[in-house]
Amino acid sequence: MTYLILLFGFLFGAILQSARLNKYNTISGMARLEDYTVAKAIAVAVGVGAILLSIEIGLGFASFHVKPLLMVGIGFGGLIFGAGMAILGYCPGTLPVSLGEGSMDALVGIIGGICGGIVYTLIQPSIQGMLGPDMGKHSLESVMGGG
Repeated sequence: MTYLILLFGFLFGAILQSARLNKYNTISGMARLEDYTVAKAIAVAVGVGAILLSIEIGLGFASFHVKPLLMVGIGFGGLIFGAGMAILGYCPGTLPVSLGEGSMDALVGIIGGICGGIVYTLIQPSIQGMLGPDMGKHSLESVMGGG
């Protein structure tokens, strides 16, 4: 099973690289609304991922857990995420691909992301109140009246 996961990871990286989704010009072109390659790739990934996740849940290999809606926390997280993308020119999925190509700035981004995750994990209990009120668990199914 581990070999299969590794194979899919390399395949995913090869697709990202061949589509040039790990290049600054492609990422910044999306931010400037001039190059929609990233949006198209995300749309395909969401569609394929939704189908595969539904199959996994149906077969009992996975389960689905909706996280609580914390609007302030989502806003701050989006700002931090966006700032990181603007500074590095990479999104988290393209960092390993760029590192594999030899881009050492991608290594800085990976280390920064790991350090940021550790810091957040350590301080999260003390900032829980600043993340905003828990607005409950919402999904498309519950919003549309199915759940």
